Amino acid sequence: MRKIALLSAAALCLATSSAFALSDKPYITKDDIDIASLLPSPPTEKSPAGQLDLKTIKDLQANMTPERAKAIRDDLAQDVYQIAGPVLGPNFTKDKFPLTGQFIDKVVKDAGFGVGPIKQKYMKARPFKYSAELATAFPDIAMSTGGATYPSGHSTTSFEVALVLGTMLPSKRDALYERAYTYSLHRVTSGAAYLSDMEGGHITATLAVYAMMQKPEFRADYEAVKAELNRGGIN
Repeated sequence: MRKIALLSAAALCLATSSAFALSDKPYITKDDIDIASLLPSPPTEKSPAGQLDLKTIKDLQANMTPERAKAIRDDLAQDVYQIAGPVLGPNFTKDKFPLTGQFIDKVVKDAGFGVGPIKQKYMKARPFKYSAELATAFPDIAMSTGGATYPSGHSTTSFEVALVLGTMLPSKRDALYERAYTYSLHRVTSGAAYLSDMEGGHITATLAVYAMMQKPEFRADYEAVKAELNRGGIN
Protein backbone atom coordinates (compact mmCIF):
# COMPACT_ATOMS: atom_id res chain seq x y z
CA MET A 1 0.00 0.00 0.00
CA ARG A 2 2.82 2.40 0.90
CA LYS A 3 4.57 1.59 -2.38
CA ILE A 4 1.39 2.37 -4.33
CA ALA A 5 1.01 5.68 -2.48
CA LEU A 6 4.60 6.66 -3.28
CA LEU A 7 4.15 5.76 -6.95
CA SER A 8 0.94 7.80 -7.07
CA ALA A 9 2.70 10.80 -5.52
CA ALA A 10 5.53 10.52 -8.06
CA ALA A 11 3.02 10.32 -10.92
CA LEU A 12 1.19 13.39 -9.62
CA CYS A 13 4.49 15.25 -9.33
CA LEU A 14 5.40 14.45 -12.93
CA ALA A 15 1.95 15.33 -14.26
CA THR A 16 1.88 18.67 -12.49
CA SER A 17 5.46 19.53 -13.53
CA SER A 18 4.84 18.73 -17.19
CA ALA A 19 1.77 20.97 -17.18
CA PHE A 20 3.76 24.02 -16.07
CA ALA A 21 5.73 26.08 -18.58
CA LEU A 22 8.56 28.33 -17.43
CA SER A 23 8.47 32.00 -18.38
CA ASP A 24 9.75 32.75 -21.87
CA LYS A 25 11.15 36.06 -20.59
CA PRO A 26 14.77 36.17 -19.42
CA TYR A 27 15.12 36.31 -15.65
CA ILE A 28 17.75 39.04 -16.03
CA THR A 29 19.66 40.82 -18.77
CA LYS A 30 22.79 42.94 -18.71
CA ASP A 31 20.50 45.98 -18.49
CA ASP A 32 19.42 44.82 -15.03
CA ILE A 33 22.89 44.42 -13.55
CA ASP A 34 26.38 45.14 -14.87
CA ILE A 35 28.18 42.09 -13.53
CA ALA A 36 31.34 42.88 -15.51
CA SER A 37 31.84 46.19 -13.70
CA LEU A 38 31.16 44.68 -10.25
CA LEU A 39 33.35 41.61 -10.58
CA PRO A 40 36.96 42.16 -9.48
CA SER A 41 39.74 41.66 -12.00
CA PRO A 42 41.55 38.31 -11.69
CA PRO A 43 45.05 38.32 -10.21
CA THR A 44 48.00 37.95 -12.57
CA GLU A 45 49.94 34.71 -12.27
CA LYS A 46 53.06 36.42 -10.95
CA SER A 47 51.29 38.46 -8.25
CA PRO A 48 51.19 37.18 -4.65
CA ALA A 49 47.56 36.17 -5.11
CA GLY A 50 48.41 34.49 -8.41
CA GLN A 51 51.25 32.57 -6.83
CA LEU A 52 48.89 31.42 -4.08
CA ASP A 53 46.48 30.26 -6.78
CA LEU A 54 49.20 28.12 -8.36
CA LYS A 55 50.38 26.70 -5.03
CA THR A 56 46.81 25.79 -4.08
CA ILE A 57 46.39 23.63 -7.18
CA LYS A 58 49.72 21.90 -6.60
CA ASP A 59 48.78 21.19 -2.99
CA LEU A 60 45.33 19.88 -3.95
CA GLN A 61 46.81 17.58 -6.60
CA ALA A 62 49.32 16.08 -4.16
CA ASN A 63 48.64 12.58 -2.84
CA MET A 64 45.78 12.02 -5.27
CA THR A 65 43.72 8.89 -4.60
CA PRO A 66 41.60 6.94 -7.11
CA GLU A 67 38.49 7.88 -5.14
CA ARG A 68 39.24 11.61 -5.29
CA ALA A 69 40.14 11.40 -8.97
CA LYS A 70 36.83 9.68 -9.75
CA ALA A 71 34.85 12.30 -7.79
CA ILE A 72 36.63 15.08 -9.70
CA ARG A 73 35.84 13.49 -13.06
CA ASP A 74 32.24 12.81 -12.03
CA ASP A 75 31.87 16.52 -11.31
CA LEU A 76 32.67 17.49 -14.88
CA ALA A 77 28.90 17.25 -15.44
CA GLN A 78 27.49 20.75 -15.04
CA ASP A 79 23.84 20.18 -14.09
CA VAL A 80 21.66 20.48 -11.02
CA TYR A 81 21.27 16.72 -10.57
CA GLN A 82 25.03 16.17 -10.34
CA ILE A 83 25.57 19.22 -8.15
CA ALA A 84 22.65 18.86 -5.73
CA GLY A 85 22.17 15.09 -5.91
CA PRO A 86 24.53 14.27 -3.03
CA VAL A 87 22.46 16.57 -0.80
CA LEU A 88 18.93 15.92 -2.07
CA GLY A 89 19.36 12.17 -2.38
CA PRO A 90 19.22 9.43 -5.02
CA ASN A 91 15.59 10.14 -5.88
CA PHE A 92 16.51 13.62 -7.13
CA THR A 93 16.64 12.77 -10.82
CA LYS A 94 15.66 14.40 -14.10
CA ASP A 95 12.81 11.93 -14.55
CA LYS A 96 11.25 12.71 -11.18
CA PHE A 97 12.01 16.45 -10.98
CA PRO A 98 12.12 17.70 -14.58
CA LEU A 99 10.96 21.26 -13.87
CA THR A 100 13.82 21.81 -11.40
CA GLY A 101 16.35 20.95 -14.08
CA GLN A 102 14.68 23.18 -16.67
CA PHE A 103 14.55 26.04 -14.18
CA ILE A 104 18.22 25.84 -13.18
CA ASP A 105 19.22 25.52 -16.84
CA LYS A 106 17.35 28.77 -17.50
CA VAL A 107 18.98 30.48 -14.51
CA VAL A 108 22.42 29.49 -15.83
CA LYS A 109 21.60 30.51 -19.39
CA ASP A 110 20.07 33.87 -18.48
CA ALA A 111 23.03 34.72 -16.23
CA GLY A 112 25.49 33.68 -18.93
CA PHE A 113 26.38 37.26 -19.79
CA GLY A 114 28.16 37.31 -16.42
CA VAL A 115 30.48 34.46 -17.45
CA GLY A 116 31.24 34.08 -21.17
CA PRO A 117 31.80 37.74 -22.08
CA ILE A 118 33.91 38.27 -18.96
CA LYS A 119 36.07 35.29 -19.86
CA GLN A 120 36.57 36.93 -23.26
CA LYS A 121 37.37 40.26 -21.61
CA TYR A 122 40.26 38.92 -19.54
CA MET A 123 41.29 35.90 -21.65
CA LYS A 124 43.22 34.47 -18.72
CA ALA A 125 44.78 31.12 -19.57
CA ARG A 126 43.71 28.05 -17.65
CA PRO A 127 46.16 26.85 -14.99
CA PHE A 128 47.34 23.83 -17.00
CA LYS A 129 48.03 26.13 -19.97
CA TYR A 130 50.14 28.44 -17.83
CA SER A 131 52.01 25.63 -16.07
CA ALA A 132 52.29 22.30 -17.89
CA GLU A 133 52.96 20.41 -14.66
CA LEU A 134 49.38 21.14 -13.57
CA ALA A 135 48.11 19.07 -16.51
CA THR A 136 49.81 15.86 -15.40
CA ALA A 137 47.25 14.89 -12.74
CA PHE A 138 44.29 15.01 -15.16
CA PRO A 139 45.62 14.99 -18.74
CA ASP A 140 42.21 13.98 -20.10
CA ILE A 141 40.58 17.08 -18.61
CA ALA A 142 43.42 19.28 -19.85
CA MET A 143 43.01 17.89 -23.38
CA SER A 144 39.24 18.39 -23.45
CA THR A 145 38.96 21.80 -21.76
CA GLY A 146 39.42 25.00 -23.74
CA GLY A 147 38.62 28.67 -23.40
CA ALA A 148 39.55 31.20 -20.76
CA THR A 149 39.44 30.54 -17.04
CA TYR A 150 37.98 33.58 -15.21
CA PRO A 151 35.36 33.41 -13.82
CA SER A 152 34.77 29.68 -13.46
CA GLY A 153 31.59 28.56 -15.18
CA HIS A 154 31.42 25.40 -13.08
CA SER A 155 31.68 27.39 -9.86
CA THR A 156 29.12 29.92 -11.05
CA THR A 157 26.64 27.13 -11.77
CA SER A 158 27.26 25.35 -8.46
CA PHE A 159 26.70 28.49 -6.42
CA GLU A 160 23.61 29.40 -8.44
CA VAL A 161 22.26 25.99 -7.48
CA ALA A 162 23.17 26.53 -3.81
CA LEU A 163 21.71 30.03 -3.73
CA VAL A 164 18.42 29.14 -5.42
CA LEU A 165 17.74 25.73 -3.90
CA GLY A 166 19.11 26.85 -0.54
CA THR A 167 16.43 29.51 -0.25
CA MET A 168 13.74 27.01 -1.32
CA LEU A 169 14.98 24.40 1.15
CA PRO A 170 16.33 26.18 4.25
CA SER A 171 17.02 22.92 6.09
CA LYS A 172 19.42 21.92 3.30
CA ARG A 173 20.98 25.35 2.71
CA ASP A 174 24.26 24.70 4.54
CA ALA A 175 24.71 21.29 2.93
CA LEU A 176 24.06 22.75 -0.54
CA TYR A 177 26.75 25.38 0.05
CA GLU A 178 29.20 22.74 1.27
CA ARG A 179 28.48 20.76 -1.89
CA ALA A 180 29.02 23.88 -4.05
CA TYR A 181 32.42 24.43 -2.43
CA THR A 182 33.40 20.79 -2.93
CA TYR A 183 32.23 20.78 -6.55
CA SER A 184 34.13 24.01 -7.24
CA LEU A 185 37.28 22.77 -5.55
CA HIS A 186 37.14 19.66 -7.73
CA ARG A 187 37.37 21.97 -10.74
CA VAL A 188 40.36 23.73 -9.17
CA THR A 189 42.05 20.42 -8.34
CA SER A 190 41.68 19.27 -11.96
CA GLY A 191 43.88 22.18 -13.05
CA ALA A 192 41.09 23.72 -15.11
CA ALA A 193 40.49 26.67 -12.75
CA TYR A 194 42.18 28.74 -10.08
CA LEU A 195 40.84 29.41 -6.60
CA SER A 196 40.32 33.03 -7.70
CA ASP A 197 38.20 31.74 -10.61
CA MET A 198 36.07 29.91 -8.07
CA GLU A 199 35.71 33.12 -6.07
CA GLY A 200 34.75 35.01 -9.22
CA GLY A 201 32.10 32.40 -9.96
CA HIS A 202 30.68 32.71 -6.45
CA ILE A 203 30.44 36.49 -6.79
CA THR A 204 28.88 36.24 -10.26
CA ALA A 205 26.27 33.76 -9.02
CA THR A 206 25.38 35.92 -6.03
CA LEU A 207 24.94 39.07 -8.11
CA ALA A 208 22.89 37.26 -10.75
CA VAL A 209 20.56 35.42 -8.36
CA TYR A 210 19.98 38.52 -6.25
CA ALA A 211 18.93 40.44 -9.36
CA MET A 212 16.71 37.57 -10.53
CA MET A 213 14.87 37.47 -7.24
CA GLN A 214 13.53 40.96 -7.92
CA LYS A 215 11.74 39.76 -11.08
CA PRO A 216 8.11 38.52 -10.94
CA GLU A 217 8.67 35.98 -13.72
CA PHE A 218 11.53 34.44 -11.77
CA ARG A 219 9.49 34.40 -8.55
CA ALA A 220 6.55 32.64 -10.24
CA ASP A 221 8.79 29.93 -11.69
CA TYR A 222 10.68 29.66 -8.39
CA GLU A 223 7.44 28.90 -6.53
CA ALA A 224 6.47 26.26 -9.11
CA VAL A 225 9.83 24.52 -8.72
CA LYS A 226 9.63 24.69 -4.93
CA ALA A 227 6.20 23.04 -5.15
CA GLU A 228 7.61 20.28 -7.38
CA LEU A 229 10.37 19.57 -4.85
CA ASN A 230 7.92 19.56 -1.93
CA ARG A 231 5.47 17.27 -3.72
CA GLY A 232 8.35 14.89 -4.37
CA GLY A 233 9.22 14.77 -0.68
CA ILE A 234 12.15 17.19 -0.77
CA ASN A 235 11.69 20.04 1.69
